[in-house]
Amino acid sequence: MNMDLEMAGMLRDSASRYAADNYGFLQRHALLTDPAGYSEKAWRDYADLGWLALRLPEAHGGLDADPLVVGALMEVVGGRLLMEPVLASALVGAGLLRSQGSAAQQEVLLPQLADGSVKFAFADAEPGRGQPCQVRAGRISGHKIAVLHGDIADRLIVSAIDADYGGTKRLFLVDARSPEIETHRYRLVDGRGAANLHFAGVAAERLDPDDGTPTEAAIADVMDHATVASCAEALGIVRALVATTCDYLKIRKQFGRAIGTNQALQHRAVDMFLLQEEIAALTRAAQEALLLPAAGRGRIVSGAKAYICTAARKVANEAVQMHGGLGITEELDVSHYFRRLMVNAALFGSRDEHFARFLAATSNARTEELHA
Repeated sequence: MNMDLEMAGMLRDSASRYAADNYGFLQRHALLTDPAGYSEKAWRDYADLGWLALRLPEAHGGLDADPLVVGALMEVVGGRLLMEPVLASALVGAGLLRSQGSAAQQEVLLPQLADGSVKFAFADAEPGRGQPCQVRAGRISGHKIAVLHGDIADRLIVSAIDADYGGTKRLFLVDARSPEIETHRYRLVDGRGAANLHFAGVAAERLDPDDGTPTEAAIADVMDHATVASCAEALGIVRALVATTCDYLKIRKQFGRAIGTNQALQHRAVDMFLLQEEIAALTRAAQEALLLPAAGRGRIVSGAKAYICTAARKVANEAVQMHGGLGITEELDVSHYFRRLMVNAALFGSRDEHFARFLAATSNARTEELHA
């Protein structure tokens, strides 16, 4: 399958126009103190614009968009620091439902996801101690932590050991408003919401794929797509940081002249731009890798994530330093971009975890070449 360059370009342009008109920095800043933590109006707009149906199959009214098109949207999500659960619900939730849901489950749930009436969150991470989540007699017990947008989710997709099904890991649907769930809501450092969850015998509906796709393989596939989407989001953030820093160098004056005339700062700005282009190239390579079989994509996806985490952090550091004390204030978007990058670097596997995966895949590839 070839990626749709024209569709990606049109989506990027339309999403950029919408965000420029409706999601300025001051409008977003107001959401940081709003108890909901996101804009319900914006969420409805995303549904009307078709953003929430990008990853859904055409049979269910979706666009079945390729990674490049998804990346075009995520660049705008990053560049404008959108607070809504586009990644958690429209990409991760949609990916798990289309892979692990039965035809009957998809018939009910995917339209609700597309029209925005139901927001999904994926509960997978668990505390380092204690028993893993288990399901017995159709009820789930255990703990999940750091559930992105778990504070506002209507439905949860929960991974758990299925004692009713041979003790294998499966995915289950849970009503996030159930009284048997103890929810600890909090804000991440970038302002988005998350939750720690304690399930005390909550009714759970097993996701039951018609084609029998193993749960572990389905989760790994969706995590690869989410990882690449987060790389595209980082690219959008880096482009915004480079642009705003270059503008600042032109208007900030010291000793009667713009600080951008300082050659040392010019060189640093060029280095930021070069890192931006490297991030763009690696993001595109990772998007293309998603079209490969699962066994052939891990090295490229993880290599891109590991490098982009480092490169984007360097760009953010430079942006903060060249803005001086203003760079760490709440009133300037630079600090908000910095914090978003910090959070994204920890999602779907840290830089070190992806670097280890990259090294392992590279070593295995070289071993196979030697024995070929």
